[in-house]
Amino acid sequence: MVTTRARGPWLLLALLAALLGVLGFLQYRWTQQIKSAAAERLQADLERAAQRFATSLDRELGQASIAFFAEAGEAPADRRAFLVERLEDWHTRENGGLVSGLLLATRGERGRALLEEARPGDDSFHEVPWPDALRGVEARLAASSEPGPGGFPFRPGAVIGNPLGVVLPVFGPERPPATGAPRGRLSLGGVLIVTLDEDYLRSRLLPRLAETSIGGTASAPFVVAILRRSDHSVFYVSAPDAAAGGHRSGDVELPLPSRGRGPGPPGARRPGGGPRPAGGEPRPPLDEDSPWLLVARHRGGAFEATVASVERRNLATGFGVLALLGATALVLVASAQRAQRLARQQLEFVTGVTHELNTPLAAIRSAGQNLAAGIVTDASQVRRYGDLIEKEGVRLTALVSQVLDFAGIESQSRGYAMEPIAIDSLVDDVLRDHALVLQQAGLVVERSLPADLPRVRGDAAALRRVIANLIANAVKFAGAGGSLAIRAAAPPGARAVVLRVEDRGPGIAREERERVFEPFYRGPAAERNRTPGSGLGLSLVRHVVRAHGGRVRAEAREGGGAVLVVELPAAQVTGTAA
Repeated sequence: MVTTRARGPWLLLALLAALLGVLGFLQYRWTQQIKSAAAERLQADLERAAQRFATSLDRELGQASIAFFAEAGEAPADRRAFLVERLEDWHTRENGGLVSGLLLATRGERGRALLEEARPGDDSFHEVPWPDALRGVEARLAASSEPGPGGFPFRPGAVIGNPLGVVLPVFGPERPPATGAPRGRLSLGGVLIVTLDEDYLRSRLLPRLAETSIGGTASAPFVVAILRRSDHSVFYVSAPDAAAGGHRSGDVELPLPSRGRGPGPPGARRPGGGPRPAGGEPRPPLDEDSPWLLVARHRGGAFEATVASVERRNLATGFGVLALLGATALVLVASAQRAQRLARQQLEFVTGVTHELNTPLAAIRSAGQNLAAGIVTDASQVRRYGDLIEKEGVRLTALVSQVLDFAGIESQSRGYAMEPIAIDSLVDDVLRDHALVLQQAGLVVERSLPADLPRVRGDAAALRRVIANLIANAVKFAGAGGSLAIRAAAPPGARAVVLRVEDRGPGIAREERERVFEPFYRGPAAERNRTPGSGLGLSLVRHVVRAHGGRVRAEAREGGGAVLVVELPAAQVTGTAA
């Protein structure tokens, strides 16, 4: 029955450990599911933010396209006047700084390709040299006598990178319909390039779009960068480190602008996957119709690193809670075991104290009854009975005093009157009090106490009790006809006095040298030899010594036996014993 009860808490702990293991496995699986959900949510949020940014830029560029789109059939002079007027009107708008000018490429007289430019403040177009980037347009215009709608396969409203601008077709008059055709067709009279101001884009427009699409640059969860597709150089960044990884450094990538590419972020790249097919028509010869590449990523770093960081935090939190639960269960089981052990020791203490009390009480009662009944009448016998009653009474008083001292220490109600004390005087007083006990036990006392020992600061009555308990413990285990040694010394340079009480008894096993100072503990040798005692003596010694700022320990004696060592702080470095 006792064994089953003792194993019960440990079986419960084993069951709880198994349950915690199952919870740990489930926690790991749940964390993986949370990681997947978080990854999908972050990716979706990032794609939406990137698409909002691209859509906002498309809207701004689309407004420029609509503003400068000229109707077909207008005369060249009227068209030029219309465009100059629109350019002046555009610069009165809030985002007027976006357009820096207009480039008009047409086919002039004798098949010569003509390039004209109008700037804000100009009242008309004026001819300018063809830049190298537009030599292909010049050649196509000069070579085509009647360029049709398919003569220049660019997308209306496309953005080119050099010069940076929006490309619009310039339609000529409607051609007569062919025989049997229901309608005529429009001819392509030239190309209009609405040039864009790069400085305005970088400093005004793109920061505003980033603010409205992804949030404030300091607090937004995402960062974006715009790279030139020609050489992947940086055109714009919403944060200093947004393009730290260069090309392919983002979790979402799509070309800009994205107009005319169908729903969803065209070309967007997902982690672990390739780019989405852009689809649609072939690229025009003027330049790529999407000169920029939008790179968006999470502010915390790469997408995988961000999700992994969330996973690590979740796992650390979950397993930390499980570890705390396991440690709490272990502490509870250990506390229950300690409580059971303490209860058992207390029961043994009550049994031992009862036995210790019954022994002197039985002797006193028996002697008193013999004296009261007149059985003992001889004077010498009466004195012997009186000595017995006195001795047992002293023994009873000492036992009661010891129990009261332990109760006072445990309740922390015991106070100490500290004063400088000569340790050798205390030892001599205790030896005188125990002279009869030592004589009856047949012990020879070896005293080695130097006269120049420093005084210790302590309570005289409490330290006297410490020494008395050490001597009483040695008397119990020294054996008849043995010897007992009491030595004291002051180690050089140490402000302490070391008191050693040595006996030649059976000694104390190494694993018991700390436990002998626990309350109610009685070692196997004491139980086996039925040595009287309550298991409180050395516990009282440790409490008192620690209260005086000292230490106590048990050691093995050379040649057999045990040594109890007490270290007490010295009141002064040197001094003369009183």
